[in-house]
Amino acid sequence: MLNSTVKGFKNGTAGLISVAVGTMLLVGCSTSGSLPPKIAAGLDGLRTEGVTLRGQIQKTTGTLKELMSNPQADLTPQYNSFTHELGMLENRIGDAKQQRAATESAVKNQFTAWDENLKKLKSQESRQQAAARRSATDATYSGIKQNIDELRKEADPFMTDLRDIRQYLKGDLSKEGLETMKPTADRVFHREPFVIRHLDNVIEGLNNAMKRN
Repeated sequence: MLNSTVKGFKNGTAGLISVAVGTMLLVGCSTSGSLPPKIAAGLDGLRTEGVTLRGQIQKTTGTLKELMSNPQADLTPQYNSFTHELGMLENRIGDAKQQRAATESAVKNQFTAWDENLKKLKSQESRQQAAARRSATDATYSGIKQNIDELRKEADPFMTDLRDIRQYLKGDLSKEGLETMKPTADRVFHREPFVIRHLDNVIEGLNNAMKRN
């Protein structure tokens, strides 16, 4: 299960996105106890990136809606506003990926330490307690991975369409150009609430995991 979890962090997007960062539902564990400090810090960083990413998505689509629904005589300022916010969104995704990589490293190191210590414990009761703590953390990450995967399914085509609009209008910034990109923009507007919903699930999952600390 750990291998699938680590793979999920590597493949997360725009996952964050990676990233990701975020909806990183079923993250609760029946075993009580706080998360290891380095893993908890990584989760907290992912949560912060997720919240920031959410706001930037809304800013980006907001500038696109303004450009498409209320085009001015000179489209350049509106286009520049859209491309600026899209660039900021890409930066946020990059930051989320870096945070996810740092968290992944903390996870791998922690599980390696647990596995090594399990071999050295002599008491069966101690081994059972240590194994239960390891299992609880693994279950938490499996839930986060599931939510990240669901987010990626929506976020990847969402980002592709945004980038296509930027690229096309760069060479055809006109009312006719806007009309050409209208179906693509409509897909962006349709997908946005689904992307936000899945990102909210990631953030909720991270919040639930952090409540254990």
